[in-house]
Amino acid sequence: MLSPLLHDDPETVGRYRLLARIGSGGMGTVHLARTPGGRTVAVKVLHPRLAGDPEARTRFRLEADAARVIGGRYGAGVHDADPAAPLPWLATEYVTGPSLDEAVEAGGPLPEPAVRAIGAALAEGLGQLHRSEVVHRDLKPSNVMVTAFGPRIIDFGVARAVGDAPLTRAGSALGTPAFMSPEQAADLEHGPAGDVFALAGVLVFAASGHGPFGSGSAADLLYRVRYADPDLGGVPPALVPVLARCLDKDPARRPATGELAAALTDGTGAHGPAALLADVLPDAVLREIARRGDDVWREPPHRLPPPPPDTPPATGPAAPAVSRRKLFAMTAGAVAAGAGLAGGGVWAWLAGRDSGTGGTARGRTTAQTVKPPARLWTFAVHIPNARAEVLAAGSGVAIPAGIVLCGVNAESGEGSWQADLADGWRYAADGKKLYALRDPEEGDTLAVCEIDMTDGQPGKPLAEVPDLAGDEPRNQLLCVVKDIAYLAARAASGGSWYLLALGLGDGRVRWRTALDAARQQNEPPLLCAAVTGGRLLRFRSDSGLSSFLEVTAHDLADGTQKWSRSEPYDGPPPTRIVHDDRHFYLGADALTAVRLADGETAWRFGDLRDVGDSAGETRLYGAPEVRDGAVYCTEGDRGVVSVDALTGTLNWLEKGLKNRHLNRDEAPAVGEKYVYSLDEQGLRAVDLRTRTAVWTLPTDATVLSADTERGRLYVRQEKETFALPLD
Repeated sequence: MLSPLLHDDPETVGRYRLLARIGSGGMGTVHLARTPGGRTVAVKVLHPRLAGDPEARTRFRLEADAARVIGGRYGAGVHDADPAAPLPWLATEYVTGPSLDEAVEAGGPLPEPAVRAIGAALAEGLGQLHRSEVVHRDLKPSNVMVTAFGPRIIDFGVARAVGDAPLTRAGSALGTPAFMSPEQAADLEHGPAGDVFALAGVLVFAASGHGPFGSGSAADLLYRVRYADPDLGGVPPALVPVLARCLDKDPARRPATGELAAALTDGTGAHGPAALLADVLPDAVLREIARRGDDVWREPPHRLPPPPPDTPPATGPAAPAVSRRKLFAMTAGAVAAGAGLAGGGVWAWLAGRDSGTGGTARGRTTAQTVKPPARLWTFAVHIPNARAEVLAAGSGVAIPAGIVLCGVNAESGEGSWQADLADGWRYAADGKKLYALRDPEEGDTLAVCEIDMTDGQPGKPLAEVPDLAGDEPRNQLLCVVKDIAYLAARAASGGSWYLLALGLGDGRVRWRTALDAARQQNEPPLLCAAVTGGRLLRFRSDSGLSSFLEVTAHDLADGTQKWSRSEPYDGPPPTRIVHDDRHFYLGADALTAVRLADGETAWRFGDLRDVGDSAGETRLYGAPEVRDGAVYCTEGDRGVVSVDALTGTLNWLEKGLKNRHLNRDEAPAVGEKYVYSLDEQGLRAVDLRTRTAVWTLPTDATVLSADTERGRLYVRQEKETFALPLD
């Protein structure tokens, strides 16, 4: 929840001593602070880059005025403010509790009594705001704080007086598309009835776990807000009529806030705003409220130190980088050459490593403070053009090599078997076992088998689905988690594609759901998938180098689609999904965290940051990796950056890196002491304590695979794969 102050954050603002950062948004940064008497407050400070913008200053002043209007009962009470300061600031009550979206994430959709109590209180709060002729204009779950005593409305950054001319030009309406009113989406006047529409959307989310108009791109959401009927699935039946009225496209037919509050109390007052909200909240939400209250009185995190002065580069001018796209083109011929090989002939194709150089990048020298570790073993094998990650399975590893998969002893690096398992999308590992779709020539029905790691032979089918075409070469084994295999497969007749969950213990189809047709004739329908946070996430793009990446989430219980969104993405699409139990992460023009619960953006890191030399590439942030609450990726050509996974605030940036062209397509690998990253000079180890590169191992590698269980780092270059200790 709380993150350290940055080195250049002020010690004090007004009479308040800053302790930690709570979060940062488009207008400013919110800090935890205390008064000289020990009272805990939240202090919002306008971003320095906006201090010279008269429009931003005016908006900040209006935010302070609106916060005063709503007061401490329905908002965060204002203690003090100075909109005219060199850096305008606003000090308010510190609200102890999660936001509504975090509450739903912690405890699931709220019970009807809690939804009624929250809705009635929010309606009364908005009524108080509207009586002062102020509209909020950005009511959404993340702007509603849940406390034991009732909800609080926060963030009045886009609020304004009813009838006032907007601060932004026409066509640039502010707000959140998923919870906008139709009139706001059409860039028309958003009055009190617009806030009622947004409140109804917030209550639909609280009651069901999803917004009334789904998720996806802003354009799709704005269209559905204006023209589509709301999705009230999962909302308790008794709440549907009143929320449907609030979501009427015609503002004149929506109830006023007073009428809505009365309808939500159900005429009894039992669930009205005067009731103690703690009485009707789930235990998981109460625990989250208690945890946040406890965090306030813990020792605040230490302020981050300033970065050291730049040091002279240790090397001369950087050699021109070889892009992964070019490498794909270079290796495609080798893969094609191996396509016709089988049996013992494959080993001749795998051989041919340049033992004289050991795969090093010739003619490059790097100043070292620590000597790179010696290789544990080297295995001669050509790298395929895609899906090249080393798979850990049981006591061995499986190394993809074009149309074949090679079994390798994890301790010695000796090859033990090779199997023609066709394309990489037809097999998957769960860390303990290796699975594959049955060879199309061995049966007419789709079947999943376990591969014996001693000889590479498939065992008896663990599950079969007779009505799916086993001979379809693009059928896809996406992943296997807890003895459930997730597949994309084509029907034996009719040509329809399905996404399905298949139990490997009992062979039973748990669910199936229709899937769009394959992307291209020779490619599988999807890029990859992962299971996390009660969701099956899947990636898809229109082509191998699509400018957009589509992300869709399905419920694990029945396969229903929960949300979908599209993200701009340049370059080779990812072959794995980087996630924890709250978010998945994507590096492009910014580093983005997307909530698993609803597909909404949790935070973006990188907007307006100086990322150094971008080398002409549109993806300023590289593929990410997440470990122990931190997300790591490359930032421009400045080096590895570490960001807090929960809040999106900066942890640290690599120090002293110069004259390197960083690999944006391959995620860093993270060990206990180092984070490893590829650039055009080789493999770089960055010390997690000093945040500086301590050694560079010259290599033309393009793929890293971390095996945390064995403490191994697998490095893949064109003609060989080698293992290093993962320190």
